[in-house]
Amino acid sequence: MRKALFSIAVLSTILVPVVMAADTTQLKSYPVDPTTGLIMAPGWEVVKQQCNACHTSLIIPQNVGSREVWRDTIQWMIDTQGLWDLSDTWEPVLDYLETYYNETGIDMQIFRRKPLDADKMPPMPKKLSSANKEH
Repeated sequence: MRKALFSIAVLSTILVPVVMAADTTQLKSYPVDPTTGLIMAPGWEVVKQQCNACHTSLIIPQNVGSREVWRDTIQWMIDTQGLWDLSDTWEPVLDYLETYYNETGIDMQIFRRKPLDADKMPPMPKKLSSANKEH
Protein backbone atom coordinates (compact mmCIF):
# COMPACT_ATOMS: atom_id res chain seq x y z
CA MET A 1 0.00 0.00 0.00
CA ARG A 2 2.78 2.36 1.00
CA LYS A 3 4.66 1.56 -2.21
CA ALA A 4 1.57 2.34 -4.31
CA LEU A 5 1.09 5.70 -2.59
CA PHE A 6 4.76 6.53 -3.13
CA SER A 7 4.44 5.64 -6.85
CA ILE A 8 1.38 7.87 -7.22
CA ALA A 9 3.18 10.74 -5.48
CA VAL A 10 6.21 10.37 -7.76
CA LEU A 11 4.08 10.17 -10.91
CA SER A 12 2.03 13.20 -9.96
CA THR A 13 5.22 15.16 -9.27
CA ILE A 14 6.45 14.29 -12.77
CA LEU A 15 3.18 14.62 -14.69
CA VAL A 16 1.55 17.68 -13.13
CA PRO A 17 4.21 20.16 -14.39
CA VAL A 18 4.02 18.59 -17.87
CA VAL A 19 0.23 18.89 -17.99
CA MET A 20 0.37 22.43 -16.62
CA ALA A 21 2.98 23.38 -19.26
CA ALA A 22 0.73 21.98 -22.00
CA ASP A 23 -2.22 23.99 -20.66
CA THR A 24 -0.12 27.16 -20.46
CA THR A 25 0.91 26.95 -24.10
CA GLN A 26 -2.65 26.33 -25.18
CA LEU A 27 -4.01 29.18 -23.07
CA LYS A 28 -1.39 31.67 -24.26
CA SER A 29 -3.00 35.03 -24.76
CA TYR A 30 -2.77 36.68 -28.17
CA PRO A 31 -3.77 40.21 -29.13
CA VAL A 32 -6.88 40.85 -31.19
CA ASP A 33 -6.47 42.54 -34.57
CA PRO A 34 -8.40 45.83 -34.31
CA THR A 35 -9.39 45.75 -37.99
CA THR A 36 -10.64 42.18 -38.33
CA GLY A 37 -11.46 41.33 -34.72
CA LEU A 38 -9.53 38.06 -35.13
CA ILE A 39 -7.26 36.66 -32.46
CA MET A 40 -3.73 37.15 -33.84
CA ALA A 41 -2.61 33.58 -33.12
CA PRO A 42 -0.82 31.26 -35.53
CA GLY A 43 -2.99 30.84 -38.63
CA TRP A 44 -4.97 34.07 -38.30
CA GLU A 45 -3.60 35.55 -41.53
CA VAL A 46 -4.83 32.58 -43.57
CA VAL A 47 -8.29 32.83 -42.02
CA LYS A 48 -8.29 36.59 -42.60
CA GLN A 49 -7.49 36.12 -46.31
CA GLN A 50 -9.98 33.29 -46.84
CA CYS A 51 -12.93 34.63 -44.86
CA ASN A 52 -12.66 38.37 -45.46
CA ALA A 53 -12.79 37.82 -49.21
CA CYS A 54 -16.56 37.30 -48.89
CA HIS A 55 -17.68 38.64 -45.50
CA THR A 56 -16.47 40.47 -42.43
CA SER A 57 -14.44 38.39 -40.03
CA LEU A 58 -16.44 39.92 -37.19
CA ILE A 59 -19.02 37.19 -37.89
CA ILE A 60 -16.57 34.44 -36.87
CA PRO A 61 -16.87 34.84 -33.07
CA GLN A 62 -20.66 34.84 -33.45
CA ASN A 63 -20.62 31.38 -35.04
CA VAL A 64 -18.33 29.33 -32.86
CA GLY A 65 -18.24 25.55 -32.99
CA SER A 66 -16.26 22.37 -33.01
CA ARG A 67 -13.94 21.41 -35.86
CA GLU A 68 -16.79 19.41 -37.36
CA VAL A 69 -19.18 22.38 -37.18
CA TRP A 70 -16.60 24.65 -38.83
CA ARG A 71 -15.93 22.05 -41.55
CA ASP A 72 -19.67 21.73 -42.26
CA THR A 73 -20.12 25.51 -42.30
CA ILE A 74 -17.26 26.04 -44.74
CA GLN A 75 -18.48 23.16 -46.91
CA TRP A 76 -21.93 24.79 -46.98
CA MET A 77 -20.27 28.02 -48.16
CA ILE A 78 -18.51 26.09 -50.93
CA ASP A 79 -21.66 24.21 -51.96
CA THR A 80 -24.14 27.08 -51.84
CA GLN A 81 -22.42 30.46 -51.54
CA GLY A 82 -19.72 30.32 -54.21
CA LEU A 83 -16.73 29.89 -51.91
CA TRP A 84 -13.75 28.31 -53.67
CA ASP A 85 -12.29 25.02 -52.46
CA LEU A 86 -9.83 25.81 -49.68
CA SER A 87 -7.42 23.17 -51.05
CA ASP A 88 -4.29 23.08 -48.92
CA THR A 89 -5.59 25.74 -46.51
CA TRP A 90 -8.40 23.54 -45.13
CA GLU A 91 -6.32 22.19 -42.24
CA PRO A 92 -4.71 25.50 -41.15
CA VAL A 93 -8.11 27.25 -41.26
CA LEU A 94 -9.82 24.46 -39.29
CA ASP A 95 -6.93 24.28 -36.80
CA TYR A 96 -7.22 28.01 -36.11
CA LEU A 97 -11.03 28.08 -35.89
CA GLU A 98 -11.19 24.97 -33.72
CA THR A 99 -8.54 26.31 -31.35
CA TYR A 100 -9.65 29.92 -30.96
CA TYR A 101 -13.36 29.91 -31.89
CA ASN A 102 -14.57 26.69 -30.34
CA GLU A 103 -17.80 26.92 -28.37
CA THR A 104 -15.98 25.98 -25.17
CA GLY A 105 -13.97 29.18 -25.50
CA ILE A 106 -16.91 31.59 -25.64
CA ASP A 107 -16.17 34.64 -23.55
CA MET A 108 -19.38 35.13 -21.62
CA GLN A 109 -18.20 38.64 -20.71
CA ILE A 110 -18.74 39.55 -24.38
CA PHE A 111 -21.66 37.31 -25.41
CA ARG A 112 -24.86 37.05 -23.42
CA ARG A 113 -25.38 33.35 -24.13
CA LYS A 114 -23.95 30.39 -25.98
CA PRO A 115 -25.30 29.76 -29.49
CA LEU A 116 -28.54 27.81 -29.66
CA ASP A 117 -28.47 24.16 -30.65
CA ALA A 118 -29.80 23.54 -34.15
CA ASP A 119 -32.95 21.87 -32.78
CA LYS A 120 -33.77 25.01 -30.77
CA MET A 121 -33.41 27.42 -33.69
CA PRO A 122 -36.53 28.89 -35.28
CA PRO A 123 -37.50 27.33 -38.61
CA MET A 124 -35.89 28.80 -41.70
CA PRO A 125 -38.26 30.53 -44.12
CA LYS A 126 -39.32 28.36 -47.02
CA LYS A 127 -38.83 29.56 -50.56
CA LEU A 128 -42.03 30.19 -52.43
CA SER A 129 -42.43 28.32 -55.66
CA SER A 130 -42.76 30.49 -58.75
CA ALA A 131 -46.47 29.54 -58.98
CA ASN A 132 -47.10 30.85 -55.44
CA LYS A 133 -45.19 34.12 -55.75
CA GLU A 134 -47.27 37.26 -55.91
CA HIS A 135 -46.19 39.99 -58.31
